Amino acid sequence: MSAQLSSPVSRQPNSSLTLKVAVATLAAASVALAALYYQATRDLDAQKATVATLQLEIAKEVARAAELKTDLNAARTDAQTLASKSAQLSSEVESKEQALALEKARTESVQAALEQEKSRLPAVPVRIEMRRSAMGRGLVAMFTNISAMQLPVLMATRNPTTGAVNQRSFQVAPGKTVEIGYLEGIQFASGDQVRLRSAEFDELRYTVQ
Repeated sequence: MSAQLSSPVSRQPNSSLTLKVAVATLAAASVALAALYYQATRDLDAQKATVATLQLEIAKEVARAAELKTDLNAARTDAQTLASKSAQLSSEVESKEQALALEKARTESVQAALEQEKSRLPAVPVRIEMRRSAMGRGLVAMFTNISAMQLPVLMATRNPTTGAVNQRSFQVAPGKTVEIGYLEGIQFASGDQVRLRSAEFDELRYTVQ
């Protein structure tokens, strides 16, 4: 009788211990799951932030690409405009060069005709002679009109050594002589080049000896 009553009493502590172990195991599992959930949530938030950052960078790159495309189109338009202007300017320059060449040819033709006409004219009918200045200041030029008409004369002199140039205009009556020297402001010297011009006559050239 006493042996049968002792058996249920001995099993109760084992059941209680098993229950406590199960509860502790469940609690530990819950903590572990909570930690895993928290970590997974943080990782997900971090990934979302990374994705958002990447999307923002992609949007910026798309905007930059659109801006570059706009600039490229503008550059192409400018290049086409410049090419058109360049072609137009080249055409204008070519036309002007042709016009200048034609004008040059006409000028040369007129000049040749004038030279030919001048070659048919007699030289200025003036005899040139030199004498020493009475004041000892260089040479005096004597211009004698050997024609029967009054001559308006333009005289130009040049010293080839110094490059000095002088000009005088004067009238010479038929058969008369005009003298020009130191008193008139010009001292002639050997080597001076003298040119006389008068209407309806070819230029007369003389080199002082």
